[in-house]
Amino acid sequence: MVLRRGRAILVVVALSLGIAASCGARMLDVPGEYASIAAAVAVAVAGDEIVVAPGTYSENFVVATGITIRGGGPDRASTTIKSGDPEVSAVVVYLAAGEARLENLSFVTSGPGDGIEMSGSSEGTVRVVNCAFSVGPDSVGIAVENGTLVAESSLFRGSEGNVQVPVGTSGVAVGAGAAAKIRNCDFAYFADAIQTQGGRSLAVEACSVGYSVAGIAVRNQFSDSTTVQLAANQIYGCATGIILGGAVTMVMIQENTISDCSSGPFRVTAGSCVGGGEPFSGIIVGTANVVPQLDLLCPDEGSGFWPDGFFE
Repeated sequence: MVLRRGRAILVVVALSLGIAASCGARMLDVPGEYASIAAAVAVAVAGDEIVVAPGTYSENFVVATGITIRGGGPDRASTTIKSGDPEVSAVVVYLAAGEARLENLSFVTSGPGDGIEMSGSSEGTVRVVNCAFSVGPDSVGIAVENGTLVAESSLFRGSEGNVQVPVGTSGVAVGAGAAAKIRNCDFAYFADAIQTQGGRSLAVEACSVGYSVAGIAVRNQFSDSTTVQLAANQIYGCATGIILGGAVTMVMIQENTISDCSSGPFRVTAGSCVGGGEPFSGIIVGTANVVPQLDLLCPDEGSGFWPDGFFE
């Protein structure tokens, strides 16, 4: 899918180099001290942490560099940011140098609007920790158009019907020039659970990825400098476990388990596999992957395409 731009915004997070840090970090309480998240972020500066009590919030607000927004409930389901208009993204991050942190929050979309949309400078980072994403039709949990995403210990769920009708949903979608590091997350029920289209890099480690049309898809159309590292993931119940296409500098696939994928564990747009996108060019390195469906490899196991010792 193509990452969408220029949407109206339900919640805006802007990172700005021009905002000075406060003398000491403060904790801003919503709704106890401030009636809304917008009221809290209007006075927040770098180093401040906004703690949001349990409830559902639909607001527009701008957040300065270095600010943390954290749900104050006992778990990530307690504090929800919900896209009230299904056509718009719940959170948009306009990036500059620095880091924004979103923690212990739940994001809900009900239409094409994304949960979090990152755009602007390539220098900024958004760190998402212990969050949950409930993703509606033709939507993305986190759309990374610029900058770097670091996602940790988070849950991504699409509609269960998406495994039969691939309508463009993704848990994380990384666009040209962006990067993502995803660790210890859980994905299910997407067209592409995790995908990149020409991103600078994609690293996925210790994740559970299931019941999607494609578990992890690299569909590079724009860049020849992408590096991909997939390590210690459990990929199961997908139509295809991993899809590789386009120009990729290096793909390292290590210690993954890929099982019960109806169309096969891997599909690479090379050799006899020409129907999945741009022809693959790059280097694949693999060790200690457990793949019980070797007869469904594409190119097939005897093609000479795969490195020696790539599968167990």
